[in-house]
Amino acid sequence: MTKSAGIFVKINYKMDMESRNRIKEKKMNYKNNNSSKYLLCGGTYNKNGGTFIFQADSLEEAQLIVSDNPFVDTSSYSFEILSKNNIKLCC
Repeated sequence: MTKSAGIFVKINYKMDMESRNRIKEKKMNYKNNNSSKYLLCGGTYNKNGGTFIFQADSLEEAQLIVSDNPFVDTSSYSFEILSKNNIKLCC
């Protein structure tokens, strides 16, 4: 699939105090590995949790975004991989 195919990753998460401490450490590494180039937009983002939408060039890249971000270890982490036609591709 090409970028024009429109593959999107929607990540939702909620945080508890333990998750906040882990995320602080991971955020610095995440910013340094150029992964923010995929961020398309964000919704709710506060101390309790948030929603982000990323754009990927391929399904493999979308799966990398899902598995390699600071929020993976939060107490309530969920994601969806969607095509531009809003068809759920995975999970």
